[in-house]
Amino acid sequence: MLLDLYIIYFLAILPAIFIVIYVYNKDQFPEDKSEVVITFLLGTSIVLFLDLLIPVTEVFNDTFFDGYGNIAFMEYFRAATLEETLKFLVVYYYAYRLKNFDEPMDAIVFAVAASLGFAAVENVDYVFSGETQQDSIDIAFLRAFSAIPLHALCGVIMGIFFGLAVFSDRNNQRNLFLALSVPIFIHGSYNFILSIGAGVLVYVLLFALLVKASNIFSALAIDQEIRGQESLQKRYYINQTEIYMNVLKITGIIIISVISIEVFTGN
Repeated sequence: MLLDLYIIYFLAILPAIFIVIYVYNKDQFPEDKSEVVITFLLGTSIVLFLDLLIPVTEVFNDTFFDGYGNIAFMEYFRAATLEETLKFLVVYYYAYRLKNFDEPMDAIVFAVAASLGFAAVENVDYVFSGETQQDSIDIAFLRAFSAIPLHALCGVIMGIFFGLAVFSDRNNQRNLFLALSVPIFIHGSYNFILSIGAGVLVYVLLFALLVKASNIFSALAIDQEIRGQESLQKRYYINQTEIYMNVLKITGIIIISVISIEVFTGN
């Protein structure tokens, strides 16, 4: 029935929207809602670029790797690196250039919005892959407590380091690198754990990240109360070359790691 399809679609996108609203409301000096919505929608557009990049990546992977190396490359590069880099570019090319992007909490809000925009579209694909209506509902509930929070937490971490890169007085380039590399590592590890059948560890990872994110939110909220309405001046300006170099570094690290796995496992 058409009504059933709408219900399933609603279940697929609701967790992402709920978390965006939650994070937005944690900001004591919230941004323009329309800017957050646009960031969310730009996040949904990531799938269009992935449709172009993934086939090339898969050909490369199947040509050079197999066994655990194949799995590692698929999860750490094909999935995590491509997705997190595109989310990062949404934050850089849109949110970072906004006049309202004026404090560290803003980086978290926009990064989460971009991450969950993508996660919502991805979740629809997964949910509707169920063979029956009950399968789709089961997938929706399972991912509401696993994949969706994972994308949200990666957005939080990306936003933390991006905000430090922009507003901190030191270690700006290192924080910019971490804004990309840490979410990629966490996202890739999550996927890899699932791929090798150790799914219970996923919830341990998510719980640890949730506790850490909650502590950071509390610290930032206290900082906002202390500062009041005072705006921070952007102290560090990110340029495109730095982003490209970071992506190349991360890609090189992943490829070298995958080759090491190939040699170690004898595949």
